[in-house]
Amino acid sequence: MIMLVEDDLMFSVPIVEMARQHGHRVVLANSLDVAYTHLQAPDLSGVVLDMRLAPAEFIAAIPVHVAVAAFGPHVEGKLFLELRRLGVKEVWPNSKLSDKLPRWLNGLAPSS
Repeated sequence: MIMLVEDDLMFSVPIVEMARQHGHRVVLANSLDVAYTHLQAPDLSGVVLDMRLAPAEFIAAIPVHVAVAAFGPHVEGKLFLELRRLGVKEVWPNSKLSDKLPRWLNGLAPSS
């Protein structure tokens, strides 16, 4: 299962569809309150975050075995650096999402 943490339909609809096309079940969390409820799901294999919705406390709560990717506006350079400092290896500008996300999804085992 992939969890998408996003409150903007413009981004969530295509991301959910892309993940499903790659064989993943997707849970959409449109707030951190909802996202926290899914962090301990036994089948959670990946989290895709809108970096505007990704405080350090939430990132720290993601289980270590779960892959994490984040995206956001390219003008948020400091936030990109902060997410990388917090251990998020995949941080992409919005403009690269359609290129980077499929490759990241391919690296995860499909949902059963």
